Amino acid sequence: MIIFGAGVIGEATLYACRAKGLLIECFIDNRIKGPLLGLEVKPLAEVEVSDNVLLTSPNIVDMIAPLEEMGYTKWRSCGEVLRNFDVSGIEFESINGSNQSSRYTTEHVKYLIRTCLHHHDNYLHPERLTVQSLDLIITERCSMKCKDCSNLMQYYEKPENADLNEMFQTIDTMSRKMDEMYEFRVIGGEPFMNKEIHLVVEKLTSRDNIKKVSIFTNATILPREHQWPALQHEKVRLFITDYDDLSRNIKPLTEALEAKGVAYVSEKANGWTDCAALDKHNRTSAEQTSLFTQCCAKNLATLHDGLLFRCPFSANAAKLKAIPDYRGDYLVVEKASREDIRSFLRDKPYINACDHCSGRSYGDKVITPAIQTKEVLKYKRYPIGVIG
Repeated sequence: MIIFGAGVIGEATLYACRAKGLLIECFIDNRIKGPLLGLEVKPLAEVEVSDNVLLTSPNIVDMIAPLEEMGYTKWRSCGEVLRNFDVSGIEFESINGSNQSSRYTTEHVKYLIRTCLHHHDNYLHPERLTVQSLDLIITERCSMKCKDCSNLMQYYEKPENADLNEMFQTIDTMSRKMDEMYEFRVIGGEPFMNKEIHLVVEKLTSRDNIKKVSIFTNATILPREHQWPALQHEKVRLFITDYDDLSRNIKPLTEALEAKGVAYVSEKANGWTDCAALDKHNRTSAEQTSLFTQCCAKNLATLHDGLLFRCPFSANAAKLKAIPDYRGDYLVVEKASREDIRSFLRDKPYINACDHCSGRSYGDKVITPAIQTKEVLKYKRYPIGVIG
């Protein structure tokens, strides 16, 4: 057997296979170098694929597509060996896309496995309208000003909080039209810059077809006392990016999270790439399709100001008017049908915003994260007017 994916879920899959007496030949991974747990990690092009390839990415389509291009269709879900396998007592030290080691708690590994298997199950029921994750931009304000921010916060001259009533209406509408939205990722900017964050979290956790609420923070701002009850909901988890001295409140934040029983993950900032420029590249359709296919952000569907985008770059570039108003790059949530949403999330080979992006492919050269700029960065504004 071969395991496709050398991340933490692939590592767990190997342990499960060994416990069941199954022989694993190697890992397949195009962005991680091995060896891992005594096995080679090979790029897909160098592997003779057998009938026993276990897929270990929550983004299962990203693994199926290259296999099908090779004429291979008999893949298997890692759920066949991972379901009901207890990872307690196993110390995980997986390597990420930057080939840097990351330690994972047992609780977080279990969370990642549950998420992966849930998405695999959803894939096997295409009649259901589901989405793995939705980014919800609740503010453009940030407590840092990173010149290479991939979400383009460094370009906002007058950043604003999202309108609460509009957000609630968008959440309600999406909930009516979708069978499931597994994870809402609450982002900014820095989401705790929006003092109404607890109200947003309460709204999200109240919807039955929203299973998880993840809040991404840079650990510069501590929650206020009246905000903690919303964060203590069982659906909520904080993802802390540790920027060393810039994350000035990381110690009191993690201590408070542990004291109040709020689930969280804290990892050092890594894996940043040079993808924050706003330049038009005049790529061909084939080039844009290739860029989009390899993009690590193409599955980060994003809600901003009542519109549904395919990624945060597209959403913020459109808000900034740093790209033309490409009508096909977004949906008006209130007006979109279920079939509109299904096609938008599953069928697009690329979006026009890709031609203004430098690309975010796995394996791109990494840069120093979180270099601060004192001034708002300049960019070319496009005139108002819909294209396409």
